[in-house]
Amino acid sequence: MLPAESIDDACAEPIDQLRALAYRLTSIDSGAAETVHSVLGSLTAPLELVVAGRAGVGRSSLARILGRDDRFSRRVVGAPVVVTESRAFDVPGTSNPDLGRRCVVYVVVDAVRDVDRRVIARVSDRAVVAANKADLFGPRWDEALGRAAEISETVGVHTVPVETLTGRGVEELFAALGPVLETQWWRRVERIGPELTQSASRNTAGRDEIEMYLRSDSAVLFGAAAAMTSPEIRALRQGEPPDPRTADDAGTCCRWWGRLVDESEQAPQQRVSLIRRGYVRRWAQLGGDRSAPVATDE
Repeated sequence: MLPAESIDDACAEPIDQLRALAYRLTSIDSGAAETVHSVLGSLTAPLELVVAGRAGVGRSSLARILGRDDRFSRRVVGAPVVVTESRAFDVPGTSNPDLGRRCVVYVVVDAVRDVDRRVIARVSDRAVVAANKADLFGPRWDEALGRAAEISETVGVHTVPVETLTGRGVEELFAALGPVLETQWWRRVERIGPELTQSASRNTAGRDEIEMYLRSDSAVLFGAAAAMTSPEIRALRQGEPPDPRTADDAGTCCRWWGRLVDESEQAPQQRVSLIRRGYVRRWAQLGGDRSAPVATDE
């Protein structure tokens, strides 16, 4: 949706446009300007990754590895990743910890218990399961991979075998966590439109500037890109056309997503409609004929 080689490159222009909006509003409407600055701040606020699981599964060891490894000293579009460790689940006489809306590495060993299944089900849209102590699965690594695949099938979440003592599998765990953290960051982007719309309704002096921004290609494409990363949309994307390189390609994408709006009662209509609008904007940017039927994005 946002043509670029990396998420940082894709988001540079939309974030610059938000900064420009905040600058324009500063002398017009301080309340509206404050809202935009708050939105910008949310995009660079830390993303918390919590390592969770029952006692004895290796939560502390994995949290230390994730917290100190240079490969994980990263940012997601300016948002630093902060690793924490939760209290243990399923401890007699104590309540289970609340994981909130944080990203989660849920650690298990060979046996997946009912409490593991319940917790993983609650955080499945923002979690990776680490099958620790993979040497328990057998002497060969392919046995660990096979057991991890079985666990993944059972709990419905991508599962990676790891050995915290040797570090084996940690590289694959880093790779699996990247998309989870990025998806969580995109949820922040999805809140931009509603927050600015609400600000426009409160702050009349800055309303025109905010509404002009919300109608811009930058805002529509940023929101559409965020919508495409949501779990409910990912489930609908099988068979979708490839990213457009020409106006004709973008028109094909518009029609494909338009059919979802028209034909699927189960489709999340607001997100699907926004994605279609995004492809209409891409179609126009790529030189589409504005007299053609695909031209409207309303």
